[in-house]
Amino acid sequence: MRYKIYTKTEKAWDAMLETISRAKSSILFEMYIFVDDTSDTHDFIEILRKKALSGIKVKVIFDSFGSEVSDNSIKKLRDAGVELLFFKTLFRVTHRKILIVDEHIAFIGGINIKKFFKKWDDLLIRIEGKIVEHILRSFAHIYKDSGGKDKFVLKHDKVLPIQKGKIWFLEHFPPKNSFRLNKYYRDKIELAKEKILISTPYFMPNHWLIKALKKASKRGVRVEIIMPRIATNPKIANFFNYFYMHKLYKHGIKFFLTKEMLHSKMMLVDEREGILGSQNIDIISFDFNMESGVFFTEPGLISELNQIAENWKKDSVPYSPKMRDTHLFDYFLEFCFGVFEHIIKFYNKLTQTLTTK
Repeated sequence: MRYKIYTKTEKAWDAMLETISRAKSSILFEMYIFVDDTSDTHDFIEILRKKALSGIKVKVIFDSFGSEVSDNSIKKLRDAGVELLFFKTLFRVTHRKILIVDEHIAFIGGINIKKFFKKWDDLLIRIEGKIVEHILRSFAHIYKDSGGKDKFVLKHDKVLPIQKGKIWFLEHFPPKNSFRLNKYYRDKIELAKEKILISTPYFMPNHWLIKALKKASKRGVRVEIIMPRIATNPKIANFFNYFYMHKLYKHGIKFFLTKEMLHSKMMLVDEREGILGSQNIDIISFDFNMESGVFFTEPGLISELNQIAENWKKDSVPYSPKMRDTHLFDYFLEFCFGVFEHIIKFYNKLTQTLTTK
């Protein structure tokens, strides 16, 4: 199984476009945020249009909440033969970022497409091998939910043998598949013996996750979380980030704040296994969004990601309580976040009941 890691949004776009340009049969593209304002340097619309005109099957799914695509771009794509779908479902989004080329090369991670993101630090993995079959099956699932009917894609929506290897694909479709991200994070944090390393741009953890991180720290596990010092999009995220940093710092959890905007989503446990994908450490990702990622025990990949994280830490400052004053309404905020979490859980139970009828 071959893979390559990209740590800069711009470099990841370069690799995606280069792979698309070499496509011989198909391009399957799913994106949470796609804004058609990158054409001066990375013209995704034009290359997808040209590939469709050349006879290649091009299937594109944009999330209707996160993406902003002009009518002109939509017309260009559809006139060229691109099947362009928008994922629309009641109060849910596909937060996933997936590109599959010729049914054997896949890109997955945290990279979105928007000019504003061009210089961000992030993580994207390019991967080949049997794992791509599972990513294809997952894409077919979203494709079908978005109204897609082409048998070329739907043929992949089938039960596959259990994955074997050192890198596996993980999909998260609340409330349909028992919240796989939640189970993975809960299990791995509870079993950690030495170190937990997390990178995330947004930090609004579920109550169970806060509890698990506190317990890990209490039993002597070193818990390190890398985040941007200033989250630039959306800026309101800083309010939540600093509230929870302040709350968990008191329990021995170390936060490293990068000078540049960091958008990567990763966890490494005991330098032996980990996960990389589209998920943030927040209630929305764990209980609401459609997400995807890869989890792994591949030593080379773990070593590379650990070194990337160490480089980010070198270019960061440690969180200090002096960075945030304690507010009198902190208890009220905690109550509000708790209520929000319960509302999401209630909504999940409601939609789960409706979808099983």
